[in-house]
Amino acid sequence: MKTKYFFSFISTIYNGYNHTIDAMCNGTINIEQWAGKLSNKRKAFEECTFSYYIESQQFRDKVGIYCDKFKESLANYEKSHWFDCDFDINKERRRYFEQKYHIIRRREITLACEFLEKLLNEPKLISNNDKKVSNELFHYNLNYNEEQFKSIYTFLVDGKYLESTTALEDFIYYFSGKGDKPHHGLKWIDKKVNLAQFIDTLCNKENRKWVIAELIFGEYGLRQSNGNTAYRKDDNNPFEDLKNTLKKK
Repeated sequence: MKTKYFFSFISTIYNGYNHTIDAMCNGTINIEQWAGKLSNKRKAFEECTFSYYIESQQFRDKVGIYCDKFKESLANYEKSHWFDCDFDINKERRRYFEQKYHIIRRREITLACEFLEKLLNEPKLISNNDKKVSNELFHYNLNYNEEQFKSIYTFLVDGKYLESTTALEDFIYYFSGKGDKPHHGLKWIDKKVNLAQFIDTLCNKENRKWVIAELIFGEYGLRQSNGNTAYRKDDNNPFEDLKNTLKKK
């Protein structure tokens, strides 16, 4: 089970305090950079958590444990004095950065805790009797005909994006929900950033598109990869060209 994004966020939240403050004080990292890093880790944490929450009772137990841990941290912040006054960076430089650290940390813990509570309060999400809900999380619902899906499949295989041994029927299931659910996911053999660009281009109207992609391909951090995509809006996006050809079929 690839839960590294789950534990990476938790590790960053609860470890490395002095190292981070030292880095802020000596200018190795600025406040905005650390805030962005922690925010990205929290988003990856949420996607990873959602993916495995519906699959594993053991993992759901961990979610409850860490939700309680986050609540405890927030309760400790309520009793702290970190937010009672402002610190002058010129007179109390370390205290200034410590306060900024705690402001950002408290915000991300709050968001993560709210996310976990929402999961824990949605029992229908993981009901073994509700296979329809569970299965819908494992495929997209693209409204293409068989000829169009075959064009996408051929484009990906010929372009060496998708493993050549992939069955067309498996591909069609994962992007439409039609047919029988395969026993294995799909294997993307090109760069992860290109997978993120493909999903964002072809499945941009789908809910939970990144979570579904992670379940299908076993690749994580796709939202972040898409934010760092090699294709800018004014560059040639091969998947956009592919999408445009599908409209003519």
